[in-house]
Amino acid sequence: MTGKVQHFINGIGIISPQKNFDNQQFLTEISSYHDNVLNCVTPDFKNYINPIQLRRLSRMLRVGLSAAIICMRDARVTTPEGIITATGYGFLEETEKFLREVFDRQEKQLTPTFFMQGTYNALAGLVALSTKCMGYNNTYVSKGFAFENAMQDAMMQVENNATANYLVGAFDEAASVQYIINSREHHYKREHINSLSLFESNTPGSIQGEGAAFFCISGTPSDTTWCVLKDLRITYKPENAETLIKSLTEFLSDNKTSFDEIDAWISGIAGDTERDVLITTLGKSLLNKTPQIRFKHLCGEYCTAASFALWLGASVLKHQYIPEIVYASALKIPQELNTILIVNQYMNRNYSFYLLQKNQVPRYPAT
Repeated sequence: MTGKVQHFINGIGIISPQKNFDNQQFLTEISSYHDNVLNCVTPDFKNYINPIQLRRLSRMLRVGLSAAIICMRDARVTTPEGIITATGYGFLEETEKFLREVFDRQEKQLTPTFFMQGTYNALAGLVALSTKCMGYNNTYVSKGFAFENAMQDAMMQVENNATANYLVGAFDEAASVQYIINSREHHYKREHINSLSLFESNTPGSIQGEGAAFFCISGTPSDTTWCVLKDLRITYKPENAETLIKSLTEFLSDNKTSFDEIDAWISGIAGDTERDVLITTLGKSLLNKTPQIRFKHLCGEYCTAASFALWLGASVLKHQYIPEIVYASALKIPQELNTILIVNQYMNRNYSFYLLQKNQVPRYPAT
């Protein structure tokens, strides 16, 4: 998806299993987990949400709304022109509470709060009400491609209005019911490991994660710009490594970018010996001379984990620094980081490519 209009990331807000909600710090404090489930490290919600409103919200709505407000403050935007959110499974904890109540009370005298806060678009509506946004509002619920679909939507919206600001968000929670179901399918590891040792486990399955991340996308740069999202592409169920390699080669060719121009690539490897085969082959063939960054030992595996990777890539370009905790290569890091490639995979089904570039356009004061 390339056009005349560039897509600038002018603000970011993220809450994850790491303490990275403060945009002034970049992975300076690392959290580790031992039970194969990674939960968000949350800020003081009262700094972002009215205490009266706060007491009525579920945990994940608090996380999502706070991430959106952090993003808007970072971009210095009061009201966006549109809000687009993405989720793989939505608010499972609230949905579970509602369904249990339906069963226990035999569909009588149900609490409406569980139903309202369990719908997929609850966060998009809440952010719209909080920011007084009466514009475009949409939510994508498409499992491993949810965030990519939302981002592509935002990119097309920007193509039509380069001065507009679109708030694009992703959220998924580590619900116990989801963990049980996915464990039966061997999506998560049977043995408990330390999350920071994920890539040393050499066993099937990954670890469960969660998070909420918002990005302010615009066709106009500002003095808050993190980087440029040059392009995005998705590939569903590649037959083999050759198919994936061909798809990536075409993606870079369409964007007039060679492999030599990529300063580092972010791998969506999940520590799963069964589902990491294709992306591992890709790294050993096409990208073996490119410094590699990994991230799922910090946030875990979930449908919209690519949003964490996008934050990581934008942070690397903004700070011109790759933290040791995510660096997985013996290659020398280039002195100047201009181009970052993200290759993410979810359950060996959903593959996505993101091409990020350092902002070279003169920055103008944000309004």
